[in-house]
Amino acid sequence: MKKVELENKIQEATSSLIDIATDICWNKISRNCLYIMSEIDESIGKNFFEHAKIRKRINDKKAPKTLNRIVAELSTIYENLYDINLHIYKSLRNKTIIEIRYFLKTSHIEEFYPTIKDNEPMLHCKVSRPFYVTESPNSNKPERKFDVNWELGGIRHEWNKFIGKLKYHTWKIKYDRKRKYRIKNES
Repeated sequence: MKKVELENKIQEATSSLIDIATDICWNKISRNCLYIMSEIDESIGKNFFEHAKIRKRINDKKAPKTLNRIVAELSTIYENLYDINLHIYKSLRNKTIIEIRYFLKTSHIEEFYPTIKDNEPMLHCKVSRPFYVTESPNSNKPERKFDVNWELGGIRHEWNKFIGKLKYHTWKIKYDRKRKYRIKNES
């Protein structure tokens, strides 16, 4: 992606992101978008849940900006951009806040930097799925739709998380019993 294409590519990726989210989420997602930016920092703890809480606390303090202002900020660091990821941070009835997470070339290990220093940045759009909506890989069941704002928490997310853990523990107990029974019958 060239520097002059940055605004158009982000606009197209935003539209794709909203289309993807509309297909897999039950929310009505507004196409009136504002943006926030975050650098991808892999040093903020290894635990996903801890990392998400810290990121949420930081992002809640950020003021959303228009696409023009975000592109101007990205243009200043364009030469050092390695990867740009678009995520829906928050979807409200009248606006959607898109989080642009970027990873810098200089954030990679020194041995890897020479191989990527001349590469143009990559652009991706992603919708995070909560663990409790994912079916097994061989399942014929369609995945159920979920709240696009699940990462922000809330009573519905906490309830679904509880039910998901309960289902997992029930499955684990049944699996362990079947395994013990199989081992017992084999000997």
